[in-house]
Amino acid sequence: MNLSYQDALAIIGAEGAHPGGFALTKQLLNQEKINRSTMILDAGCGTGQTSQYLVKTFQCQVSAIDIRPEMIEEAKKRFHHGKVEVSLHTNSIEATPFDNEHFDLIIAESTTAFTHIQKSLREFHRILKQGGILLTIDMTAEEKLEIQQKKELMAFYQLPDILTESEWSAAFEQQGFTNLQILKSNTVLKELMQTPPSTNRLLSLPAAVERVLKEHYRLILTYGDSLGYRVFRANKL
Repeated sequence: MNLSYQDALAIIGAEGAHPGGFALTKQLLNQEKINRSTMILDAGCGTGQTSQYLVKTFQCQVSAIDIRPEMIEEAKKRFHHGKVEVSLHTNSIEATPFDNEHFDLIIAESTTAFTHIQKSLREFHRILKQGGILLTIDMTAEEKLEIQQKKELMAFYQLPDILTESEWSAAFEQQGFTNLQILKSNTVLKELMQTPPSTNRLLSLPAAVERVLKEHYRLILTYGDSLGYRVFRANKL
């Protein structure tokens, strides 16, 4: 059974798998002006942790989208048990079912880099209202990777590309975003060292999932100084 990294995360129902975890998500959202009338898209919602937090904390209007049906099913269960209303959609963020200028804010947590980046940013720009905000947390090359390094990482994580900070900035500008800010940056290795060890132990994982996760951690330890992440905040004006 050949699983991708994203397959493995879906099987274990991983939450807050992005660098900084759910604590970073809450910090970012609490810095924004969100109220009951704010329309928000959770782009690549996974199991729905961020969507539920938004509804419970701000009583705002949330739509959530993910390309993986198993993630959507987990999100449905979460929303049912949590008694929250979220509009759920099984779609790619490269081609969403939403009207033009529909959302006030889009949050994409470790999602955009796993897609065709220009298509996803173009779609985000289309569905954001004038003055709308895009928050993304995305993998970033700290420096130009050697060809073989880049190939290995792109193959394992199934990435179309791995952009440097300046390449990300150019991509946002190309799709019409302005006022780009970098709210946080770190290398993957430093982030791992600064993150408290998880108290949740996953027992009896399928062998295929264990192999994928072991390879993931091997790559982090091997390339952790060359790979990082950025939290980008940009506007549609």
